Amino acid sequence: MKQISSSQLNREIIDLIQNHPEIDDFEVLAIDLSGHFYGKRYPIASLKSFASEGLAFPRSAIVVNTLGEPLEGIYYGEGDGDPDAQFSLIPGTLSVNDWGNKPRAQIMATASSGKEATFFEPRNLLKKVLQAYQTKGWHPTVAFELEFFLFSRKRDDQGLIQIVRNPKTGRPDSPTLLSNTRISDFERVIDNIIEACNQQNIETGAVSAEMGAGQFEINFNHHSDVMRAADETCLFKRTVIETAKKHGMMATFMAKPLLDQPGNGMHMHISVLDDKGENIFNAGNKPQQRLLHAIGGLLDTMPAAMSFWAPNINSYRRYSGGSSCSPVSLSWGHENRTVAFRIPLAKDGAWRVENRVPGADANPYLAMAVSLAGMLHGMNHRLDPGKPCDGSVENGDEYLPLSLSSALAISMGSEVLIDILGRDFIELYCQHRKADKVAFEQFINAREYDWYL
Repeated sequence: MKQISSSQLNREIIDLIQNHPEIDDFEVLAIDLSGHFYGKRYPIASLKSFASEGLAFPRSAIVVNTLGEPLEGIYYGEGDGDPDAQFSLIPGTLSVNDWGNKPRAQIMATASSGKEATFFEPRNLLKKVLQAYQTKGWHPTVAFELEFFLFSRKRDDQGLIQIVRNPKTGRPDSPTLLSNTRISDFERVIDNIIEACNQQNIETGAVSAEMGAGQFEINFNHHSDVMRAADETCLFKRTVIETAKKHGMMATFMAKPLLDQPGNGMHMHISVLDDKGENIFNAGNKPQQRLLHAIGGLLDTMPAAMSFWAPNINSYRRYSGGSSCSPVSLSWGHENRTVAFRIPLAKDGAWRVENRVPGADANPYLAMAVSLAGMLHGMNHRLDPGKPCDGSVENGDEYLPLSLSSALAISMGSEVLIDILGRDFIELYCQHRKADKVAFEQFINAREYDWYL
């Protein structure tokens, strides 16, 4: 398999150099625990040697805080002498971007598997869960859906973000749901986003104007390669942010940027195929019992999964403020957008579950890994999800943690997640999120003086 991957990567490099002789440098992109890219820029001449020999980054780069800074109390980087970890380039991720001052190549990298120091690398965590499915002859098929906001590039005098102005009318954007006019008015930036996705071999689907002013959603197609789907989601986030800059705007996947506007969600559609390519959730005109068991597992692990689906302080504002369809209860249902886990209409037996809980700020690899782990738990133990919810679900659930601290406490004690993801990882992840929260709180803002001075 490694020889095949190396051969594929070499062909990709040859094709890129032949088709783009103007490119003279490239970026290497890796993912940290917060779901952000880090890496370096290199001369194009280094690409072939990296493909065959790999390259090194400090392994502590995986566990920096949200701003990319070292965290106090984290062993990796603080107590281990900050050694390098070996990274490998990922075949199929070599592409071109043109949002800078010239076209530039980019390629993703992952910490080499089989090394103890890389057990906390996000791609390796998702790979570990997928291997648990493969032992049963099961293969998830997934699709991510992400909402994002476009804002004015300039903040107001108080440092607060401002609603983006319509490029064609000059007026602040209006929150008209499913408005074709809004899509047309923002078509230059939206078209550029889709073009940049095409350059990176990211297939996009429907485009919709969402419930917030300046809020849009661009969907992806269903993927039988779960890892590639998560890769594309991270690349898409970067693409939207960088393309918005070209148009004098600021883009964000922050879960709740404004209290009086809806939040940004990252909905995940998941089905599972067997070795014959058959959907194990399909029972003709109704879902197979396994799908209900999978939902039972999602419900059972939802409190422990919240710290992965909502990984920072702002994430929880999405569940408690403003108008939105963000689920706040242990619930499921058919064609019900107010529940946590929805069974959409199934055409031609395409039964699946939609996880509507995660925010767009979640790490796609970890959010998907925890979702799949919960589903596997439910199928293994044939968990009953209870009765579906038919009407709107608006009230919260007393068993659902709606703060980062309470969510982390439950994650730390989850034997289900520990069994699938490993105790060392769960402990490190919770420690990382706690340290990130502490670092965020080391600041006094003007409101504290207004209230307490």
